[in-house]
Amino acid sequence: MAAWRNLAVVPVLLAIIQPAWGQTYALSENSRAGDCFRVHLDLVLSGEIKISKDGKQIVLKQEGAAAHEFPERVLSVGAAALPSKVARVYEKASSTISVNGEFTHRQLRAERRLVVAQRQKEQTLVYSPAGALTREELELTDHFDTLDLAGLLPGREVAVGETWKLTNSLLQAICNFEGITEQGLACKLEEVKDQIARVSIAGSVTGIDLGALVKVTVEATYQYDLHAKRLTRLEWKQKEDQDQGPASPAMTLQATTTLTRSEIDRPDSLSDVSLVSVPDDFEPPLFLTQLELRDTRAGYSMAYSRDWQTVSRSSDHLVMRLIERGDFVAQVTLTPWTRAEPGKHLSADDFRRAMAETPGWAPEQELQASEVPTDGCWIYRISTLGQLDGTKVMQNFYLVAGPAGQQIVLVFTLTPKQADRVGNRDLSLAESIEFPGAGQDSEKPKKP
Repeated sequence: MAAWRNLAVVPVLLAIIQPAWGQTYALSENSRAGDCFRVHLDLVLSGEIKISKDGKQIVLKQEGAAAHEFPERVLSVGAAALPSKVARVYEKASSTISVNGEFTHRQLRAERRLVVAQRQKEQTLVYSPAGALTREELELTDHFDTLDLAGLLPGREVAVGETWKLTNSLLQAICNFEGITEQGLACKLEEVKDQIARVSIAGSVTGIDLGALVKVTVEATYQYDLHAKRLTRLEWKQKEDQDQGPASPAMTLQATTTLTRSEIDRPDSLSDVSLVSVPDDFEPPLFLTQLELRDTRAGYSMAYSRDWQTVSRSSDHLVMRLIERGDFVAQVTLTPWTRAEPGKHLSADDFRRAMAETPGWAPEQELQASEVPTDGCWIYRISTLGQLDGTKVMQNFYLVAGPAGQQIVLVFTLTPKQADRVGNRDLSLAESIEFPGAGQDSEKPKKP
């Protein structure tokens, strides 16, 4: 009898327990224009930079930390109800990086605290409506992007123990890759307790960043508030193994990002009046998407596109490389030249002779040599084919002179087949050079 009673109880228990086994939870966000959040981000990283010099590999220890605090307002929503454009006001944005014991501290200028982030194709464009950012400021805002947060959710009902994969487009944006070659990152709903769903993320993704192959291994977790219907906390741990690229050294890196996020009422700093510089359907003009560089020691400033990556900088020169869709297109070296008397500059013939004597350079054919018509500074250009350390290249030499005798030389180096790809971007960079006192009302340097 006892056995039969136990058997009879089984269907009853199954009827009670079965719904719990199959219970599902809706993990999604329905973002709307006007939603506002407070976001706090902490980053801790460590790793090694590997540099080849004189046939030997030098290993540099790297450590760093960054902290960001900002309110954020959703300005527009795109596909799948995900934010496509947001405005942020950084109340705190700073980082400290140590490379072999040498510390560098960065922070956002007060006049650049208002920042807009918007989705463009499969990348995020970040800019300040108040003016161009510096490369350092752009890198400071290159943290885990809140535009991608809701994309970590499945956007549907899932049960505890269920898994789902993340899309290539999402991972390309999160990892800031130019393209993904392979990925196997998956999410899993681990548990639901006290109206909080905990999700784990694990796997790896391989992609291209500035022409270098990068493999990222991820172990992350996030919390989703079932009552608020929002992702509220994320801990993202990743290990990177990056090959040497045309604009970056080989390196290994371990980084942990901790993010907290809560919905808030609209703050005054993100009111309609405060965002008058970002009207609906506003597309940033070129000067806002360019980067600015001010070299106070050398006494010049310039504006340049984000495709130009700094690879070396000292008191004597600045070296940048043009990286486009992962390809190394051209290199430019900027060198401050000896100051001339006010209103004067190096003559065209003296400039040509000085450039021909560049170490390792053997000019073969001069393609062009002329003064560049422009307001303000005086610019002279020489374009030449030749051999640089035994390799056939094209070099475009620019002499830019200011009214007070300031002079700077720009040398663009590229293969002849890349000339069409470079276009007039070398000229644009040279024309952007400015010196103190070289405004539109300044007297132009006179020809010698």
